[in-house]
Amino acid sequence: MATGPQMETMLNKLLIIDSNALFHRSRSALTRTMGEMETSFGAPTTGTYGFLNSLFSVIEKYDFDSIIPVYDKGGNWRKKEDTEYKADREKSSITHYADMNLLIEDVLPALGFSPVGVPGYEADDVIATIARKSPAYKEIFILTCDKDLLQLVNNRVKVILFNSAKKTQVVDIDGVVSIFGVYPSDVKYFKALAGDSSDNVAGLKGVGPKTAVKIIEECTPGLEDEVGDFSGADRIAFHPRVRESAGVFLANLRLVTLEHDVPNLTWFASSPPSLTVITALFEALEFKSYLKPTRFNNIKRALKVE
Repeated sequence: MATGPQMETMLNKLLIIDSNALFHRSRSALTRTMGEMETSFGAPTTGTYGFLNSLFSVIEKYDFDSIIPVYDKGGNWRKKEDTEYKADREKSSITHYADMNLLIEDVLPALGFSPVGVPGYEADDVIATIARKSPAYKEIFILTCDKDLLQLVNNRVKVILFNSAKKTQVVDIDGVVSIFGVYPSDVKYFKALAGDSSDNVAGLKGVGPKTAVKIIEECTPGLEDEVGDFSGADRIAFHPRVRESAGVFLANLRLVTLEHDVPNLTWFASSPPSLTVITALFEALEFKSYLKPTRFNNIKRALKVE
């Protein structure tokens, strides 16, 4: 069943998962503490196991009507446009890719989810589009470790953010202001000015977080000044601290702004999986801890298995 605008019944909660970010964080954490995990027949499962641990801990706590995992399908247009974008990230190993492929192609579908990815776009763009085009839900939650997605927060959209202590924080509008010092709609301006080290986006020379906030506050859309009534981006580009580096600011802004209308995008609601299937899945992956009665019952309730 599609979860787009055609749905008439108002549902309560949608969870959108930033799968790549959650997988990478979970896999890195487990690898550091336990080393690589694999089945007796040699299938790598470190990231898959860690991802499911994180996911189950969240969905056991909240009652979601639907869950949509989103992932990067490759061909990122930002990397083609700017070769420095995310260029400092370590290349993933073959084991990493095999583990991720297991999660996306086999495990998540077996659990009743339909992973979504669009070639040429990042998972963040797909998440932004789904969040914007899912009016059937009263609340939308985005599960991620990536603060880039905080620019999507509004009265209906919140972010469940994993922190370094392996705990989660539900971030609303006030939470975004607390983290960045600006409202969600201005997060893209903040990153374009101050830079984003996680994506290898260099900020403007001499502009740090505090200066970025000050510039944004002075360029609030709707105020009149000597350059007329421009949009927020235009106003910032004309600011005295930015003017000489306006080209860099605007180029950065294009990279850090999420797409809200990814073309040819179709997504589907999750559905309760079969008890037989999830039992066989956990047995095949040798995830024995999931099959312990108390743990298994909690997972079944979270997945709405009858």
